[in-house]
Amino acid sequence: MSQLLEARRKVRRRINSVPKYDLLLHRFITVVLIINMILILYALISVTLGMTLSGVGFIDSLPLALYILPMMVILPLMIRAYYCGRTAAWNFVFLTICTVFFSMLSLLVHGFIICLVFNLIAVVLLFFMGRFRPKGKLREAGKKVIAYFLLVNLLGLSFPISIVVMGQTPIASVPVDGPSQIQLSVPLADFDFPYQNVDPTPQLLSDLLTNDFYLDFRVLENDSSSWSRLRTWLLALNETDISYSITLTADRGSLAGENPQTLATTELIENIYESHRTALWHLVDVELDDVTNTPHFILFDMTLSKQEWQELMKRTRSLDLVGFGGLMRTSIFSVDKDRIEAASLRLYSEADSADIQSGLLFETFVVDDLLDGDSNAMKLCGVTPSLLQRWSYKSVSCSRSKFSFEMNGDVGEYLVHSYSSTVDGFTLPWILRIGEVGNSTDVLGRTDDVYEDLDVLVNDIALSLGNGVRRITIDSLPSLLNAFGNNSLSTLRTAIDEVEHGVATYTFRIYAFRAVFLAIDAFDLIML
Repeated sequence: MSQLLEARRKVRRRINSVPKYDLLLHRFITVVLIINMILILYALISVTLGMTLSGVGFIDSLPLALYILPMMVILPLMIRAYYCGRTAAWNFVFLTICTVFFSMLSLLVHGFIICLVFNLIAVVLLFFMGRFRPKGKLREAGKKVIAYFLLVNLLGLSFPISIVVMGQTPIASVPVDGPSQIQLSVPLADFDFPYQNVDPTPQLLSDLLTNDFYLDFRVLENDSSSWSRLRTWLLALNETDISYSITLTADRGSLAGENPQTLATTELIENIYESHRTALWHLVDVELDDVTNTPHFILFDMTLSKQEWQELMKRTRSLDLVGFGGLMRTSIFSVDKDRIEAASLRLYSEADSADIQSGLLFETFVVDDLLDGDSNAMKLCGVTPSLLQRWSYKSVSCSRSKFSFEMNGDVGEYLVHSYSSTVDGFTLPWILRIGEVGNSTDVLGRTDDVYEDLDVLVNDIALSLGNGVRRITIDSLPSLLNAFGNNSLSTLRTAIDEVEHGVATYTFRIYAFRAVFLAIDAFDLIML
């Protein structure tokens, strides 16, 4: 250590012996510090403004704002202290932290490599040139350090405290108004949850019609049993006025493989669209033959497979910036925009030729990507902004059950509140698809207790309706009947009609999930 300090003194004397070099290096370090401050504040402010402009309200960004405000005071003071007096201690720590973060973020945003190089140079120079000894008496300097340390920590406590308080106190209460279209999903194969059989008896169909519920049949395209079950339901509905839609789902899990290294590839997306095209014509030519009560519209499922979703959420949940950055960059650059647009347009043209209203079902991060009109993350669901404008219907997979499983705990009503607030700002019609009803066990054997109480489900529905979403799909009719009995349809309808307000508390995990994708978009220019 003594040798290192002696080397530091020698280097510093040599630099100081040439004033112009000393001044040049001093300004270089100052510029690097300023650039770091600007990048950090730019990212945080972009996320805060992006979330606010997306319709979720400034209060949702309050914890982040409480984190930003101290930094807007502290960072300039630190840099000024170095520029005026060569004070190096806090700036050395700041540069070291920035170097670590830029090294991780550069896996996703390669433009940060330039910042990383500058930071490494600045850290070395600051070590040799900076003044680490405090000015004045040691006791006075110690008092200032303690006071500064306490101030920073007290300001920093505002961040977790605000999260806890907002998570326990309602941050929004929205009144329910206007008409709604509530669809009950009928999965016809194993998806996230095992298939549960429900026969379309006259009594069940009468209850659906009486309580004004629509249906959505989810078909696994390569499963013959799924098609057979659909045909049974279609023939039963033929004699009724029940409106319904059909969601066609490709077996993306088989196409992506058990251990996907990316969240999508061009070939995978093209294969999914090809599967949808085949399923569309099978539906039109075979299943809808002699059916007079035709579907109101058809959705093509472009959501991630279970394996892909778990790969994404595993890195998100563990705050693995290196893993997340590498996975997202590999995935984003594995999908060719022009080719997936061509594949999507072929499917759209064939659906249009068949005179069928159609749309797409996709992940929530597509909504976040759409806010600034780019196609970075949404390409993983095989869509681009121009493609979304063509399709008549857009459905968002906003399953509270799905998120809660991978985040190791119920993410709360904030999930639906946050995304329904954003979706309301887009051109209609948009559909929000929310989680599994009842205490169910998924295909991996995990118990889902998110909607084991109908009041929780009704509150999420009320939030969606209150925020302006008029079409909601609930998973699922079989689980609803199994969990709450044969009278559950009338019970649910009564509860929906009687609810006046939807109340939401805060879940920072969901806010952070959304903020990650907005932050990626903030650095589009240096993605490289």
